[in-house]
Order: sequence, then structure tokens, then C-alpha cells
Amino acid sequence: MNYKSKIIGKIILYSFIGFLSCTKVLAQVPSEVSSISNTKLEDGQKKLQSLGYELCFSSLFGKKQDWYNEKSKICVTVMFDKKKNITEVLQKKEISECQKGLEASRKVWENYHNGQASVSNTKIDEERNKLMNKGYKVSYWINDVSPGRCAEYWVNDNTQSTMVIVWEIQGNKWVMTNKSDYKMGKNPAPKK
Repeated sequence: MNYKSKIIGKIILYSFIGFLSCTKVLAQVPSEVSSISNTKLEDGQKKLQSLGYELCFSSLFGKKQDWYNEKSKICVTVMFDKKKNITEVLQKKEISECQKGLEASRKVWENYHNGQASVSNTKIDEERNKLMNKGYKVSYWINDVSPGRCAEYWVNDNTQSTMVIVWEIQGNKWVMTNKSDYKMGKNPAPKK
């Protein structure tokens, strides 16, 4: 092996080592994000939101969620167990999936609005008055909660109960007023 071949070999070797070390640095999860490992999922989610991350994917059965920070262009996958404890946080290399997921998620949240809907008719107003007389206050409403229907959520914090008024979008025709889980009384849409 001549001198020139040795030099070229060393350059290739050092370039490869440099490439590996760069990819390790790029693939590291920021320390403030990795600190949510071994915490409750709910606490980890709050921390991610405070750091500017938004939920862009949640598996139905896989016990994982993807969170994307649009400002820093970082996407992380949060793995959790049956008890909803975070077991691992990994950086996701393919951010285009996260960007698409975030766009789809935002479209869903556009249907959630704080306060009372501007809809008014005799039956819907009658249902609202009944709830007000029982100590309920309007929390939020959802446009197109199911195909062709809207819903308005009312909460009574004293009795820890939630009621929902549902109406048809076309013609604003009242459909029902029904109980809902107390947890549903708070608008789940991320704060803008």
C-alpha cells in the first residue's frame, strides 16, 4: 500500500467517523424533552405543550404518540405503557410525517370554539335556559361534531356534571340534550 492510498484511506475513515458522530448529535432528543421519561403521560404532555410541541399522531393500540415542534423542526415519539407511564422518548427522523399529521390535527381543532354557538331557535334556547336554571354554564361548542351535527357543552362544577346539546347543522334543528362525562366539560382543543 503506497503513501497516497494510505492518505485516501484515512480521509475516508475520518469522514465516516465524522458522519457517524454528526448523525448521533442530530438524532439526540433535547434534554428538556428527554426529561419526561419515567413520568406520567399526562404530565409529559403538559411539559411538551409548554415547550411548544403539538400532538400530531396518536396510535390507537400502539401506545405511542408523535409530537412536533414547528419552531425547532423537531419531532419526537413518546412511548408509554398500559399504566400511561412514559417509557421512552425518541427523536423521529422523518419530520414530513409529523408536519402532515400536525396539519390534519389542526383542521380537526378548527371546529372547537369556546363559549356559546351563535345558533338560536326556540327549542335550542329552551334547552339552554333549562341548563342555566340548573346551575350549568356554557363551556364550548363543536362545529360538525359528527356528520351534519353540532354540539354545545355545558358544565355544572358544583355537581361535577356536563350536559351536551346537539342540533342538526342544516336548519339548526334540535336533536337531543344528554349527559356527558364531566371531563368533557373542558374544551380539549390546544390553546392558540
